[in-house]
Amino acid sequence: MQHTNPESWAQVTPADLFRCVLRRLPSVCFTTLLVTAIVVGLLIAWPNRYGSDGMMYVRLGRGALTVDPTTQSTEGVSMQENRSSEVMSVAEMMASREIAERVVDAIGVDEIVRPRNWVDRAEIWVSELVPSGGVPGDTMTQEEYEVQIAREEAIRMVTAWLKVELPKKGYTVAISGRGSDPLLIQRVVQSAMNEYGQYHVEAHQSNGSLEFFEEQVEQSRKIAIAANEELQKTRSEKGWMSVESAESTVRERLVAIEIALNEAESGYAEAQSRADGLSKQLASLKPWVPMEITSGIASAAADDMRTRLFSEQVTESEELAKLKPNHPRYQMMQGKMTRSQQIVGDQSDERTQTTEAINPVYQSLESEYLLATAKAAGLASRRDALQESLARAKKDLQRLNSDSIVLANLKWQADIGQQNFLDHSKSLEEARIIRELDKQSMSDVTVIQNASLNLKKVGPPRAMLAGVGVCLGLALGLFQAIVRDNPVDPRSDGNQRIKTYRTDGDDSSVPKQSERSGSSREQMTNSNDQDDVLVSSGGGVIPR
Repeated sequence: MQHTNPESWAQVTPADLFRCVLRRLPSVCFTTLLVTAIVVGLLIAWPNRYGSDGMMYVRLGRGALTVDPTTQSTEGVSMQENRSSEVMSVAEMMASREIAERVVDAIGVDEIVRPRNWVDRAEIWVSELVPSGGVPGDTMTQEEYEVQIAREEAIRMVTAWLKVELPKKGYTVAISGRGSDPLLIQRVVQSAMNEYGQYHVEAHQSNGSLEFFEEQVEQSRKIAIAANEELQKTRSEKGWMSVESAESTVRERLVAIEIALNEAESGYAEAQSRADGLSKQLASLKPWVPMEITSGIASAAADDMRTRLFSEQVTESEELAKLKPNHPRYQMMQGKMTRSQQIVGDQSDERTQTTEAINPVYQSLESEYLLATAKAAGLASRRDALQESLARAKKDLQRLNSDSIVLANLKWQADIGQQNFLDHSKSLEEARIIRELDKQSMSDVTVIQNASLNLKKVGPPRAMLAGVGVCLGLALGLFQAIVRDNPVDPRSDGNQRIKTYRTDGDDSSVPKQSERSGSSREQMTNSNDQDDVLVSSGGGVIPR
């Protein structure tokens, strides 16, 4: 075998490679045919692969809306504007391990891992040759370990068979499967779509919501009843049936009392003013007025006085005659006589007779005065009564304002309790409906195409793989030819495979005898080495 400098490969030209191929053409053809035959044989013996396709549609249903009764109890509904994320979530869940495990449980581990061709048997044989690590730990028996290993292998096979595809813009999910058994692949794809419906329902359900809302409804009902009972009891104690109606009644009552009080005060002031005016008028009038006056009537009193004076004078004259002028009694009687004569002298001989009657104006004014006084007294009493009523109404208003806070608080509690009871009842009904829908496995994902049974193979692509095998064989043949020939550029001075020498006086160049003999021995030792040696001479290449 010839050993050359590795740098000689850098001087190889395409012409050198072409000559190497020509020299090793038989080996190239043999290698190509051998590799092609092996590849074709494997392709012929390789088991066929069959496919099954299914499709699901992600429709707009209750899963796309926020109807979870545990998250809200309002009338608002939130809906996604773009459902692409929902469809992608469906695809991710479809390709999850959970679906593979459910498919394995539905079909059976033995049915999935059962060998169906020589490739499966070869894999089992190779796996039996490889020693296992044994049961890890002491918590699992050997039988349980083998069952779990078989289950994991079935899950791996199902995961490798299934493929989930999504369109760019759409709400469908395509599920396909590829395997050596068309019936098994159809069952796997169909089971995956069927199991996903229940899985989708389980993903959107709220476990325990029905029991939770049953308890909440019972509690809210008790709270609402207790709040209403307390409200009615407080209303009875306070004497108010309703704060709104009581406020309206008290307001109307206050307005009516104030209006009546104003009227009473104004009427009393008017009556009192009239009574005062009438009193002044009565003071300026006389109760009696002369109705008839008669003049020239003799005065009986004066005549009587004169008669009596005359009698007294006669009597006193007799006594004076008996007394001396200087006697005290005489002087006293003389003075008495003088005075009596003076009184009688003052009396008129005639008199005037006057007839008087009650003044009618005074009488009328007095009647009006009495009426005005009585009216003023009545209005004063009415005013006092209205003032007392107004004070009581204001006290009732103050009490109502104080009680309204308590009643409003109780009313709010009763309303809140009633509203909570209604909301919880509504949520309970929604939870019950959702529970029934979940029992029926009604989801938002609908199978619009069942798994197909394709008995026509979909693989492997033997023609294409045969072409690849031919190309591989040709490449291997060319590679072995180039490696075995090991060409070197003959124009190189320092890296020639066979050194030459020039004889004196000779223009031709021939290889040294020692190198030729060494080359011959090397050719005898390695029969597969080069057959020809390129010898460089002045201006050409001479084949040997």
